[in-house]
Amino acid sequence: MIDLTRLAALKTRCGLFLQKPLEAWWNVMKQALFLLLLLALSGCSTTQAPENDTGFASVAKLEAFAGCYKNCSSPADGSSPVYLTSILWPGQFPAESLPEAVAIRSGSGSSLIASAILDNAVLQESRFEEGKHFYFRDGRIELNRDFLASGAREPGNPFIGLATSATELGLDASGQGRISQSTAFAGTGFLIVPIAGKTSTIHKIDRAPSDLCAID
Repeated sequence: MIDLTRLAALKTRCGLFLQKPLEAWWNVMKQALFLLLLLALSGCSTTQAPENDTGFASVAKLEAFAGCYKNCSSPADGSSPVYLTSILWPGQFPAESLPEAVAIRSGSGSSLIASAILDNAVLQESRFEEGKHFYFRDGRIELNRDFLASGAREPGNPFIGLATSATELGLDASGQGRISQSTAFAGTGFLIVPIAGKTSTIHKIDRAPSDLCAID
């Protein structure tokens, strides 16, 4: 019969002996795997888009964006959905109470008014001004960019460089909403490996029936 007490004690002693070698081996493996990943990503550009994506259509005026849109994208490629409200109002709505639709209408000057709607009630409404909250370029709305710097002072960080993310909103050839989210990065890994790349994800936001944006 196996003595469980002795077995537990032996496991504890073996664990003490193996802990440091295993930790050292894992640290080396993590650095090696990260280096291989950096080499694979260096200079690459990847784009994930739904099937039959037609790109951004040419839009001359902001008024073209007016209408009722579904809040959630419906990616045909199986990628994670994106919520329009999460882009317009980051962190505002918890997952259990996400709006069903977003109504867009023209505001005064060069602005758009967006309303988050659930059960025919407005949960949030904001006015977005060109030049302050977004830029209207090449027929699409470009939101203000985010920048992230990674430095050598961070413990265990092998990447030194800069990353920037951009979000563009527009329409496709059929008049449906189109969102492009991209991240570009450049720097060095382990101080010697040059790294540069860009990843982009395209989402489609369908227009919704007008009654979904009707207000009681």
